[in-house]
Amino acid sequence: MARRRAKKVQPVDKGRSGARNAARVTGDAVKNRPGPHWPVLALSLAGGVLTAYLSFSSWFGTALVYCEEGSGCDVVQHSAWGTFLGVPTAFWGFLGYVFLAGIAYKVRQPEKRWKWLWTFSLIGLAVSAYLTVISFTVLQTACSYCLASLTLMGTIFLTVSLQRPKTMPQTIWSAWAGQRVVLAALIIGGLQLHYSGVFSASKGSEDPFLKALAVHLTGSKAVFYGAFW
Repeated sequence: MARRRAKKVQPVDKGRSGARNAARVTGDAVKNRPGPHWPVLALSLAGGVLTAYLSFSSWFGTALVYCEEGSGCDVVQHSAWGTFLGVPTAFWGFLGYVFLAGIAYKVRQPEKRWKWLWTFSLIGLAVSAYLTVISFTVLQTACSYCLASLTLMGTIFLTVSLQRPKTMPQTIWSAWAGQRVVLAALIIGGLQLHYSGVFSASKGSEDPFLKALAVHLTGSKAVFYGAFW
């Protein structure tokens, strides 16, 4: 009986095989990696352009388009709420929109990106809503540019909220969201204390509407004529 020749088995290079598998997995991950969040990116860029324009106007004293002297926008821009820490309030909004745009474009891990977008759009919406309430109740006027920014930030927040990852259980989501709401409330409380004069004796001691009116009259070179008997 003829002997069967033993089949020669080629040794398997486990290192090379593992490297190929790792490269294949990495390639699939890159291929399936989500792209930028285009809706939020577009809305954030629009908000950035708007707030950059408002900041430029405030810094260089140029008149806003469709915003005559003494109008709601002019009163808001020159009120105590028109600046924060010596910088135009609009510029802080510009930084917020730029940060949101950066997250929407750069961060690609879905759950991480969603958490960051939701948190910062919530804070941005809370600040915009606070300033809008101040303009209506304290300054007793309305600013169309401020309302436009509020609409953009609200749309960003709504867009992100409707896309909550399904991987976040309801219990975890509720506790996590509650913490962010408390953070936003603390920020608004800090702003209110700042503008009410708690941190600065020079703040809160004057009527904000009269101050804005005085700035407007000074800028328009108004002359007072009176007589005394």
